Amino acid sequence: MHSTKTFRQASFAGLIVLFLSGCAGVAQKDGAPANPRDVSDIPDAIPVVHQGAIKNSPYQHDGVLYEPMMSANEYSEVGIASWYGTKFHGKQTANGEVYDLYGMTAAHKTLPLPSYVKVTNRANDRSVVLRVNDRGPFVEDRVIDLSFAAAKKLGFAEDGITEVLVEGIDVGAFAAAHIEGEHQEVFLQMAAFSNYHNAQVMRRQLSASTDTPVKIVKSENEEELLYKVRIGPVQTPEHMEALLDTLEAGRFDSPYLVYETVAQ
Repeated sequence: MHSTKTFRQASFAGLIVLFLSGCAGVAQKDGAPANPRDVSDIPDAIPVVHQGAIKNSPYQHDGVLYEPMMSANEYSEVGIASWYGTKFHGKQTANGEVYDLYGMTAAHKTLPLPSYVKVTNRANDRSVVLRVNDRGPFVEDRVIDLSFAAAKKLGFAEDGITEVLVEGIDVGAFAAAHIEGEHQEVFLQMAAFSNYHNAQVMRRQLSASTDTPVKIVKSENEEELLYKVRIGPVQTPEHMEALLDTLEAGRFDSPYLVYETVAQ
């Protein structure tokens, strides 16, 4: 069972890899893990207000001076995305976190650390929300470097690069994002059941733990009929944190972050 505490922290396995990598002296090529896991159950990063210091001081890399932005708000850029994997798995990122190739994170040269972005693959319109916690890619024609999991979910891990739209997220207003005249509401999806009775059992358990509405959504575009249990809509980052605390206290599995589009 994956707890919500694990959901919000760096992978402990990454720390083990970090220790082992410090003992190894053999050069390592970057790439995908030998037996990659299914990434479809890995949730997007959840934008929350950062309580500590923001890392956005000017820095140099290979003689080039980079001056990071003060905020990711209103940032938008189209460019080439790449990804990084096993060579960096378990190693420290630019803001001191541990890189997990199965985490939903990204590296950017000038966005503040940490910050959050929505990345859309322009080849297939798939999107993910990522936490920016590292610097790079230091390749002239690339704007962002994604984790292996993010690249898999966007459908370009095998190709290596793709053209993307990167949009900064205002964490104070992310639950009220507007896209092309439509309003997106944020929910925590707890599980998906093929049996409606099981979904109802979980809905009752969650409803007893929180005042936030809990609903069952029947899938309409999947081969297998599924009943998805969702909590929300989430109103603010503080509301999100309170819900995660409640789920952790109730020993529920980690949720998925999902968006529902409604007409305004």
